Amino acid sequence: MTFFTIDEDHILPDQRDILAASAVLEITEYHLFELAYARWFGESPTEAKLENYFVGYMFKVSVPLWVRQYCREVLEQEDAGKLNPMEFGVHPRPESAIMARRGIRYIFVITFVVVAMHLIAILATAH
Repeated sequence: MTFFTIDEDHILPDQRDILAASAVLEITEYHLFELAYARWFGESPTEAKLENYFVGYMFKVSVPLWVRQYCREVLEQEDAGKLNPMEFGVHPRPESAIMARRGIRYIFVITFVVVAMHLIAILATAH
């Protein structure tokens, strides 16, 4: 499943695969290049090394073989209904204390708003 704009016809097949794979894995295109490089070469890329490939992709739509292969594997697994993002190097972000505090705060705010609306509805219908 991919989401493209009206200009979908102007997107080259390599671009379409990269966009689709990054959408399926819920990562950025740059991160997809990082993961594809690490999977192909067996080591994490330096920023300078990866930047050369990514700039070529962004401005010339030059897609390295290892990115193409990575995208194909991701999309084949997705089509087969067997995609496990962790097999492709995508790990869920760990929950942080900030996220927990925000969640608790949102629960209290939502509860307060619902209770306030309920009380207002009771008072409005009572008179």
